[in-house]
Amino acid sequence: MHRSKPQLIVDYPFVVCRIKCRMCVRRGQYRLARLAQKYGADTSLAHMLHLLTIDCPWNTDRRKPQKYAKGCGAFLPDIEGPPRPPDLPPALGGLVPIEGGKKAAGGKG
Repeated sequence: MHRSKPQLIVDYPFVVCRIKCRMCVRRGQYRLARLAQKYGADTSLAHMLHLLTIDCPWNTDRRKPQKYAKGCGAFLPDIEGPPRPPDLPPALGGLVPIEGGKKAAGGKG
């Protein structure tokens, strides 16, 4: 079953909302409950991201508009990146061979 990308804060699937930037090293994380309280649970994630990055030096709102200028590169890596694999319980991970055994423990070889 394919899940659609969440559009609103209330639909965000994780307790912590992580933000990264493609243009610079800025990154951060926020508790989802605090974001919902501050901006409203029905606020779009795009608008929330804009409000959180309003002071970004790459933000096009703060600069003179240019045809080929790059804007702020902020994104939500947990929902915009490649899908994460499901967590496997240790029992389903399979056996892993390790060095040692009788040969190393017994001293005979």
